[in-house]
Amino acid sequence: MRSIDWNVSARLGSPYIKLFTEEREQKVFFLVDRSASGQFGSGVTTKTEYTAEVAAVLAFSATLNKDKAGLLLFSDQEELQLDPARGHRHVLRIIRELLAFEAKSPRTDLAAGIEHLLKTTLKRSIVFILSDLITPDFDKPLRALARKHEVILLHISDPIERALPDIPALSITDLETGEVSRLTGKEAKALAARTTARADEIAKTCRRAGVDYVPLDTATDYLPAIIALFQRRISRR
Repeated sequence: MRSIDWNVSARLGSPYIKLFTEEREQKVFFLVDRSASGQFGSGVTTKTEYTAEVAAVLAFSATLNKDKAGLLLFSDQEELQLDPARGHRHVLRIIRELLAFEAKSPRTDLAAGIEHLLKTTLKRSIVFILSDLITPDFDKPLRALARKHEVILLHISDPIERALPDIPALSITDLETGEVSRLTGKEAKALAARTTARADEIAKTCRRAGVDYVPLDTATDYLPAIIALFQRRISRR
């Protein structure tokens, strides 16, 4: 931006133009699911550990870009909120909370987390939602969030959730309720099919709302998917 300083120009007898560099301030917010279902992992990494690593990489990227990063951990209630700030020390605080924070509630309600963020984050931000999406419907709050912010939904899953073992029967425990169910092989296949169909429906919901949807799997490297996401966002601009 340019501006003529008329007082200095009068003294010098020629136009004196001041140049200003506008400070770019962008906020990045991480809305992270800390419900009990994140403790599950069929491999070496649980969904919570995988989520923490993905969020940590994105948070460091934000601070290297001189953006402010904030955090909201949720279950079926607000668990912890850190206001956006810059710097490596703040990012390390975010990572510490992602790894060590113990939620008060085992359950999930993404809609409640989104509604809390809408009330507390007024300035337009980039919002990363990281969740396994084992939660009641959240379509309406998601659309409201997308109208005010740029939203990216990172759907964290474990491969066994889409392909349960092919055995005559198995028992599964709901980590959020403690309920134990015994499934026949046929019921297990039906459950896996419903999980896949649910993910497809969430992807459609995100497209309708203008939300970037990124499915991530704890058994695979997340970096190619994250890089592809940013390449798509750059190409749209």
